[in-house]
Amino acid sequence: MRASVLLLSYSSVATQGTCGQAPAISATTPELYFRAAPSTQLFSLGDTVVIGLQLYSRNDQPILVSRLQGDEFVSFKVIGPDGNEVPWRAKARAGARAYSPSDFMVLGQYKQISANRIISVSDGEGFAFDKPGEYTLTAEFSMGPPENFAAFAGQAKPAMGSLDSSEVRFCIEACILEPFPVRNNALRSALDAVSVFYTYIVRYHQLGIPHGQARKALWPLMSKRLAQELDSFQACDDDYYRRFGEILRAQTYKPATPWLEDGLFTGPEDAATPRKFSILGSRSVGDNRVDVHLRFPEPENCCSKPTSYFYTEGEVTVILENGRWVVDDYIAMYENDELRRLSVGFGACKGGQWVGPIPS
Repeated sequence: MRASVLLLSYSSVATQGTCGQAPAISATTPELYFRAAPSTQLFSLGDTVVIGLQLYSRNDQPILVSRLQGDEFVSFKVIGPDGNEVPWRAKARAGARAYSPSDFMVLGQYKQISANRIISVSDGEGFAFDKPGEYTLTAEFSMGPPENFAAFAGQAKPAMGSLDSSEVRFCIEACILEPFPVRNNALRSALDAVSVFYTYIVRYHQLGIPHGQARKALWPLMSKRLAQELDSFQACDDDYYRRFGEILRAQTYKPATPWLEDGLFTGPEDAATPRKFSILGSRSVGDNRVDVHLRFPEPENCCSKPTSYFYTEGEVTVILENGRWVVDDYIAMYENDELRRLSVGFGACKGGQWVGPIPS
């Protein structure tokens, strides 16, 4: 089996074929659409990479298609972060296996079939995704000569020809879309620190104060001052729920903590849980501080695929502390008219105590 992967936007075929770019159509089986999309846009090194496959028919004639369950009929092509094709690792096969009726189904008009396919190395076969960065994938569906499947078709006709999916993109560890543009002698190590920090921000998709695995990953990458500030926010949060938890539950009030639905290191509302980030630029402020300009693209979806992107931006400050670069501050550039920095804190929280409004 041959395989390949592409990344960045969700692939291929709109279910109804009416939104965004027109889907690929087979020259021999009209109005049969094939779609491939990653289960998520961001995987960690060592994660199982899963691609969702879908066949959708608008043909008024029944079509015999594969159930997409085995390794046959779909091949992939993957381009890695270095621009080279990622080879598919395959095991020797004993011979062609015999098909049975359970391997196929008849697809009626406006019907679809979906399946998931693991494409990372599993049981000795698959792609080795061992380099961080962005990958691009395309998939091809083809059943080969229709006469091979006539015995299973009945009144239906086997799918003929081949169908290519649109390009899709996904990332391993981080979605760094451009080379780091180092300006004004900003140190590369400072940019590396930002890249690692925001890789975790994107991975854990947490609103408000990071906790659990996100906290374990992010706290060692913060300055001592910033870690203490977030610990104070957490103490304030604990104080709020300790004092007003019963009132909130009884009256079904929405908590008023200012970090409840915000991304402290990305921004509020639409900027809160980005799926990608890119570094636009940087500037040195003295010898021990670098401000890094970030952008977060968020897709505006139509028909299960992005049709355009909405961008938010921000600036993160890294400082040199104990011989290493750590994140010390952030300023969102979305829904932040006063351009308040995170280090300013919140007026409702002082010394780890809630001094803001009481639920009523």
